[in-house]
Amino acid sequence: MWAGAAAGLLALTLGACSLAPRHDPPVPELPAGWNDAALDTATGEPAADWWRQFGDPALDQLIDQALGENLDLAFAAARVEEARALLAGSRAELWPTLDAQVNASRQHGAAAAGTGQVRNLYSVAAVLGYELDLFGRLRSASEADRARLSESVYSTEALRLTVITDVIAAYLDLRTAERQLAITEDTIGARQAALRLEQARLRLGAGTELTLRQAEAELASTRAVAATLRDTARRSETALALLTGATPRQIIDTSTPPGAIDGLALPAALPRVLPSELLARRPDVRAAEAALRASNADIGTARAQWFPRISLTALVGSDALRVGDLFSGPAQGWSLGSALVAPLLDFGRAEAQVAGALARRDQAEILYRQTVQTAFAEVRDALTALRESQARAQAQADAVRALERTLALAQLQYRGGRGLYLDVLVAQRSLFAAQIDHTAAMRDARLGAATLFKALGGGWTG
Repeated sequence: MWAGAAAGLLALTLGACSLAPRHDPPVPELPAGWNDAALDTATGEPAADWWRQFGDPALDQLIDQALGENLDLAFAAARVEEARALLAGSRAELWPTLDAQVNASRQHGAAAAGTGQVRNLYSVAAVLGYELDLFGRLRSASEADRARLSESVYSTEALRLTVITDVIAAYLDLRTAERQLAITEDTIGARQAALRLEQARLRLGAGTELTLRQAEAELASTRAVAATLRDTARRSETALALLTGATPRQIIDTSTPPGAIDGLALPAALPRVLPSELLARRPDVRAAEAALRASNADIGTARAQWFPRISLTALVGSDALRVGDLFSGPAQGWSLGSALVAPLLDFGRAEAQVAGALARRDQAEILYRQTVQTAFAEVRDALTALRESQARAQAQADAVRALERTLALAQLQYRGGRGLYLDVLVAQRSLFAAQIDHTAAMRDARLGAATLFKALGGGWTG
């Protein structure tokens, strides 16, 4: 009998109505394609660990360490566990509760058998409680927590992409600063040699003080650039230490495995993906959709406050004046009960909760639309940045080769007495600037590739 009644109540509850509106996320107007050859003609699909395409073991090591030790990711993982626990709790609300109740009391007066004597009273009971979820309040709450768990998981994945890209950016900044510092130190050596030459020429009467002072100024300005680059390199190392979850001692004693900016290969192929697939791949878009689904379920929870709550209780136990008599036949008993609590006058509390839930659903929908807009804007910008940075890097490489020849000719003419020292200075400055810019363009091209993969939701697999 008890099993049949429980099954009937469960079926009644599961078949209850839901007051949450139908979840229909907005459908954005999407293009048919990307209108960009970089994606439309893609021939390969990177693996999930797409950063390994750069072919740099030091970068791989840093990213692996960040994924395991980054404190932001650890915090996000704890938030996921919290959301999972909340979901487990809301699911448990759908099922009955079974409690053990043990009471012991000492009474005097009319309550003690009406004799005015002091009596002891002992009781042991099992209490079964169950709320009939006729209006979907509990199920709506469970659905909201389920959606929030999904939101937390997708948000963590979005953070994972951000951490990976930040590590790549900091690593590229470090390698760029190291390469630029090496270029600067080579330039310092060349300008020290030029200064010694001008000092010798002045002693021999073949040079002028003006030329000597120009050489001194060029050397000093290049040393200032070197100091700035050393500071940039150290700051980049600190950023990498923080991203990889280093302890305070490790931050102070940080050291990065050796590597070179030109050792990072550009990905040979980009992922083939349709615009509609972007919405299913970007974790931030999926997190926003899950947040919208949760806010929609919250409306059902709020609307259920308008309707009665029906609770059922069943008790089986024993009452006795002595502990030894608790489980005797005459002491045993049972009871069944039900309770209905219906709102009569709450001065607009339930209505305000519904209005707030509706407003939060509207906010979540707006955030979802904004997230979709941002996704497509980031893909477009990342494609442009990748393409133009590659073109800029090639142009800067051509300029470096031309200026190297220009400097060689200027030095040859000056030493042969047929040219001015100003021509040498101009050629040196131009070559130094072009070498620095070329290194920065190499960094931008590789960072552009990483940013594009992030904008596309990470790596792609077949």
